[in-house]
Parts: sequence; C-alpha cells; structure tokens
Amino acid sequence: MMVREIRNISLAFIFLLPVLANAQNLVVNGGFEEYVSCPQEMSNLAIDIKFLTTPTKGTTDYFNECGVGDMGIPKNFKGEQKPFKGKGYAGLHLYAPNDYREYIQFELSEPLQKGKLYRISLQSSLAESSVLAMQELTVLFTQEQIQADINQNLSPPRLERFNIERYSYVNLEIDGVLYDSGKWTEASVDFVAKGYEKYIVVGNFKNNKASKKIRLETDENKPVETSYYYLDEVNVTYLRDARYELNKPFVLNQLLFEFDNFDLTEEGKKDIRKIYTHLKKHPKLLLTINGHTDELGSDPYNKYLSSRRAWTVAKYLQELGLDKNRISWKGHGEDLPVVNDFSEKGRKKNRRVEFVMTSFEDDH
Repeated sequence: MMVREIRNISLAFIFLLPVLANAQNLVVNGGFEEYVSCPQEMSNLAIDIKFLTTPTKGTTDYFNECGVGDMGIPKNFKGEQKPFKGKGYAGLHLYAPNDYREYIQFELSEPLQKGKLYRISLQSSLAESSVLAMQELTVLFTQEQIQADINQNLSPPRLERFNIERYSYVNLEIDGVLYDSGKWTEASVDFVAKGYEKYIVVGNFKNNKASKKIRLETDENKPVETSYYYLDEVNVTYLRDARYELNKPFVLNQLLFEFDNFDLTEEGKKDIRKIYTHLKKHPKLLLTINGHTDELGSDPYNKYLSSRRAWTVAKYLQELGLDKNRISWKGHGEDLPVVNDFSEKGRKKNRRVEFVMTSFEDDH
C-alpha cells in the first residue's frame, strides 16, 4: 500500500539570501567522472560508469572523451557537445514514441534530513538529433532503489506496482524551454526534505500526452518525435540560510509597533516585502502570523490590539499579491512576552509580530 505523507515544516527567518553550507555534493558521481571503462557501445550507462544505475529497462547512454566512435565527446551519435565540466556526461530520451523513457538513478551519500533545506541542480543540453524540446524537467526522490521491469514512464501507479512506497516528485525551475543545443542550461530548485530521500532519479515521468514540449524546426530526415538530452553535473547540496532555523518562530527587526498602535512603518513594510518575495518563490509554503502586545492595558483590549497587528501584516501581504489562503493570523495579547522587562525598551520588543512558515505538501 502506498504511503502518502503530508508534512508540516516550520522555518525561522533572519535576513540573508540562502547560501551553501559547505558546497558538498551529496550525489554520488553526479559529474559522471568515475567510470569502469571507456564507452564503446550505446545503452551502456549501467555497465561503463560507477555507482549509477538505470531504474528501468530504458537504455541510457554514457559518453566520455575517451569513448570510441559514436560514444565519444564532443561528437557522438546524437550530436555534438563538450562536457559542462570534466570529461564525461550522460544522454537519455526524455520523450519517445509509445511512452518510452530513459532514466538515470543516483544514490545520495547520505539520506536527506527531514525538514532541512536543500538545492538540487543539474545541467542539460538538447541533442541535435531531437525533434522535440521539453518545457519541464522533474526529478524523483525515493527511499529504495528502483528496479522496474518496464521501459515506459515511471508514473505513481507504476511505482506502487513495484512496491516503491515512499517517494516524491520535485519539479525543477527552468527559464523557458530546454531548447538550446549549443550550450548547457541549468535547472534547479530549493526544496524541503521529507527525511527518507536516499536515491534520486532524473527523467520525464509523464506519458507522452501529458508531457509539455514544443516541436522544433527540423528537416525531413528526422520524422520520429523524440527528445534526447545530454546531462551533466547533477548536484544536491544542503542550504544553510541565515534566515532559517527549523521549528522556531521569527521576528522582523524593523517590524515593531508604537504603544497602542498597529500601523506599519515604512521600515516594517520593507521587511514584510522580503517575506513576500520568499513566499512567491516557494509557493508551497504557508505563513502563520502571531500578534503580541506589552503588559499595559486590559487583557481583552490587548487581545484585540495584537489581533489588529497580525491582521495588518496579513492585509499588507495580500495587497502585495499573496493568496489569502496561504496566510493565517492570530492575536495573543500580552500572554507570550519575548522579554520580562518592563522598561520602555523591553515593552517595545514585546509589541511585535512573529511569523512561522510551514510547508503543506502531498508527496504526489
């Protein structure tokens, strides 16, 4: 029975852009540089290269500068391309008749940590032999290695058929269409790990009808509708973002309120716009806004005032363009002070709004 998971992941925010924690690539042989022997024949990836496998009967190719004949670099039987880096790269069909697909299965050097932020990136280049260019690129994370006795697309029903219970598809972000055969194009995305990811599969997981693609201007010698890509430098790296700390609320340093007031300052709006920018980039994140007051005033009034503060922030985010269904807000009055300091400086810190980001995501 397939396990479907819904995860809530809290992130805390400071104010810097994401940076790589240590630049360590967790994909084993993601650059295709470690190989058993120089490629001599097609359909050779699982034979000639170390640590990589093909999860189906699709016959993925491996090219290297030391390759013989059609398996060499830069020229080979599918076109001409230099490696993005190093001396080797792979080649695979992302689209072919009868839903035929080719994939590459990588192992990660360690399972991803639940709730941590990672970035996956890869380089792709359309082979000159292609008739179609793809408009999207997806990767599949799994807990188990896939060994499927098929050569068609790895759809969710087929994964279930082969007892793959824990998995998730991640769509990579690309600029337009992957149509450039003259250079490498990067596709990447930041994502929050679920905690079971040990293997990663690259390819096209949709059938032909559902696949987003465009037809290229080709000559009559290329009648078969195929889309073949070279692939290089597959990376998964842990991101340490100075704005994020898991499972903790965060405050914006400039988003403080005067006594008995819920108006936003220009400095506060500037900080809120940073949150908006991040939420637009990560559409699966939700935001909870918690308003607070100092201890002055009655409990009922402080609850009202703190609610207005949270509502004011939520309203401004909606005015910026954020979907209201991604925002929830609540006022807590004076119940949750951040400091027990009754000076004006301490009270100003307690007159605040706190944020918690969560991710609501179905695996499939």
